Amino acid sequence: MTFLVISLVVLAFIVGNIMWLRPSPHDRALIKLRADAKAAGFTVHLRPAPEWLNIPEGQRMVAQYQWTQPLAKSLIGKWRWHAGLGNWQPVNNSEAWLTEIPWPTPAPAGWLGIEVLSNATIVYWRESTRADAIDTMRRVLAAAGA
Repeated sequence: MTFLVISLVVLAFIVGNIMWLRPSPHDRALIKLRADAKAAGFTVHLRPAPEWLNIPEGQRMVAQYQWTQPLAKSLIGKWRWHAGLGNWQPVNNSEAWLTEIPWPTPAPAGWLGIEVLSNATIVYWRESTRADAIDTMRRVLAAAGA
C-alpha cells in the first residue's frame, strides 16, 4: 500500500512539472499572432524599444513588426504616438510636420511608434492578441504606401 501511495505522489510530481512546461493561453495566442504576422509578410522581433520612443525603464521590451514593402520617400523618418496629446509626432524631422500624416488617429491599440526606412517600415507596439491586429497593421501600411 505504501508503495502505491509513493508511486502516485511521484507520478503526480512528474505530471505537475510537465504541465508547467506548457505555454499559457495568452502565450499560445501570441505565438499564433506572430505566426500569422510572418505568413502575412512581416518579420517579427521582440527587442528593447529605441530611445526615441521615450518608454520608461522596465517597460522597454516591445514587439517590432517589420513590413518590407517600401513606402513613399516623404514618409521616411520616425513617428511617435503621443497618447497624452492624441497625435503622431515626427522625431528629428521638422519637415514631416508639413506633410499629411498617413497614420490613423487615434493610433491602433498598442502602437507606440513607426519607423519608415528606405526599404522597410517598422511598427513598434505592445502586442495584443486580437484576431484583427495583423489585418489592421497590414491595411494601414498598405494605405500609406498607396
